[in-house]
Amino acid sequence: MNNIVLLSNRLFHYRVPIYNYFHQEFLKEGYNFSVLATEQQPNFDPHFEFECQIESPSFSKYKAIIQEKQPAAVIVFMHLKDRIMWPMIHWLKIQDIPVIYWNHGVNLQDPDNWYKNILYRYLHNLADAIVLYSPAEKQYIKSKNHPKVHIGYNTLNLRSFPTITQSKEELKKEWELPYKKVVLFAASTTLRRRLDLLLDIFDGRTDQEIGLVLAGLRDLPSWVKEVVDRSPAITYVGEISDQVAFNKLVKLSDVFTIPGRSGLAINQAFHWGVPYVTTNVRQSPEVWYLKDGQNGYIADISKEGDYRDKVLHILQDDALRAQMSAKAQEVIQTEGDIHNMYQGFWNAFQFATERKKVKR
Repeated sequence: MNNIVLLSNRLFHYRVPIYNYFHQEFLKEGYNFSVLATEQQPNFDPHFEFECQIESPSFSKYKAIIQEKQPAAVIVFMHLKDRIMWPMIHWLKIQDIPVIYWNHGVNLQDPDNWYKNILYRYLHNLADAIVLYSPAEKQYIKSKNHPKVHIGYNTLNLRSFPTITQSKEELKKEWELPYKKVVLFAASTTLRRRLDLLLDIFDGRTDQEIGLVLAGLRDLPSWVKEVVDRSPAITYVGEISDQVAFNKLVKLSDVFTIPGRSGLAINQAFHWGVPYVTTNVRQSPEVWYLKDGQNGYIADISKEGDYRDKVLHILQDDALRAQMSAKAQEVIQTEGDIHNMYQGFWNAFQFATERKKVKR
């Protein structure tokens, strides 16, 4: 059996169902997909359908593993700071093993950093193929490398999500939420999330017409806790490790929002037909799925009150919310399906291996 190896930094829990799907699809083409990662996210029990090795970074150890597998190609998913990447990529090139580089193109939070961009473009030049998260990142790739670029639309394996038949009202009762309409914020950190903009909407609010649920944060910063403690319209539920429970929370929501940098929360919201609101700060690639005014809003952060107005507008207009809900599901079921992501990798693999044949 031919092998394809993904060389990765930390393996997060949400990636496992994605790689399970990759494994199934690559097998159909006659390739065994496996992962070699530097570490694994703690406190989750993964269901691996693919071979996964978690090994501390070691050039000699990684080299031995790759030599044993004799892969048809190696997908590299690492950051500039992952030191093991640098000797490994150069060794792979010496071994004439096709390299597929998977990343954002550049650091999207610091896209004008000339020093980092020199390193990124060096990697682009080395790679036999490049996989980007969305078409928007192609602007950061030099035109000479555009033929190498393939789009692996970044998403979750939504096909693996649980089936939840309860209505929003039934789920609100299950969660003991008194609010008629729910705004959900879910993130593991407040860093770059601009939670302050959201808390301003609910700070001191006493009615139960609309309520804010804060999820994902293990520990509330003191400035957040102060607002939560004085605001009956805010409920803090903490970190939710059970994925069925978390998906229930998303489904019962009427608006999902992270005012600052968002990410795959957009995909999860849209899967359950929940409109999404964020702002025009430096965003993650998944903002590609957010069609402003159609399945949510991208508010102007420089315009005072614009974010607040857009959140409240969706909550107050039932017809608009229903339209946005339908569009959210339509977009994610077409553009954000896991097979679109896989297809980008398969196209990159074919390009990289054909390119090697031509060079030989």
